[in-house]
Amino acid sequence: METLQWPSRHCSILGLRAGFSNQVVVADVDTFQCVNHTGHTIGPKHISRRPPLPTSLPSRSLLCLCLSASAVAADSEFLSLAPTYLPSYAGLGIGPYPEYIGADETVVGAAPIARHTFGEQRYVALEVSYARMNLLENRNWRFGPAGMYRFGRSDVKDDVVAKLPDVDGSLELGVFGAYEDVGKDPRNRWAVGASFLHGVWGDNDGYTISVNFNRWLPAGRYAALGLYAAASFGSSEFMSTYFSVTPAGAAASGLPVFDAGSGVRDLRFGAVFIQPLSREWQVGTGFLYSRLLGDAADSPIVSERGDRNQLVYGVGFTRAF
Repeated sequence: METLQWPSRHCSILGLRAGFSNQVVVADVDTFQCVNHTGHTIGPKHISRRPPLPTSLPSRSLLCLCLSASAVAADSEFLSLAPTYLPSYAGLGIGPYPEYIGADETVVGAAPIARHTFGEQRYVALEVSYARMNLLENRNWRFGPAGMYRFGRSDVKDDVVAKLPDVDGSLELGVFGAYEDVGKDPRNRWAVGASFLHGVWGDNDGYTISVNFNRWLPAGRYAALGLYAAASFGSSEFMSTYFSVTPAGAAASGLPVFDAGSGVRDLRFGAVFIQPLSREWQVGTGFLYSRLLGDAADSPIVSERGDRNQLVYGVGFTRAF
């Protein structure tokens, strides 16, 4: 038996790469040993001469799929299921999504996803129109600033909703935080998190609070299955922007006047399956289902002209760098 050493930034794990700068995540814990840049041994004390594997870190794809435009349909800030050990990557998700929140019409779009890791745990990530930065060098805790461009509602297909005043897009800023627990297999992990976003520019001057739970599970030898659940609360200003019908809007569209108040906006459930193709490339598919609640569901924009059941799905790919 012998100890093998590689540069710590790309320490090979049976032909794989890890994203830590001074530690690794071991896929086959009974057959691996790595020495980090400090000279300390990580993992068991021997390595078998197995053929290189494509990758044991399929979650790199983050796919999230984002799901192509979840920022519109269901707040992309917590659609991502990406494990926080991932290195830098870039990718694209493609698929259909509701034209606006509460719509029963869909459009097809593409959305970027990217991440740059600096330090051991800190990173900057972009998912569709939602960006966040983790500032903590901690194995379990994540915290930092977040921002999002929330798309509005204009030039829609529904001829009645089209008569309502347009809702312009909005820039929202806030913070996010999460706690993550990682098993011996990097695909075996769970996380709970929350975010606060407040409109600072555009038609939305309200805020949302979201909480979420993410679970990654190994799926066969190399693939990974991600599960996701979340809920969102909207302030009265936020809910009014997207779900109220003013007297002027009622006169123009024929919809009844409706004054949306604060409350739980929706519950969301989703799943993502990711399959690695090589050391760098991954593909995946997934869906996100959102159930509008409270005044969001009772608004005539949704109850008479839309659908409280929102579905986003698609496919995507990423390349790790």
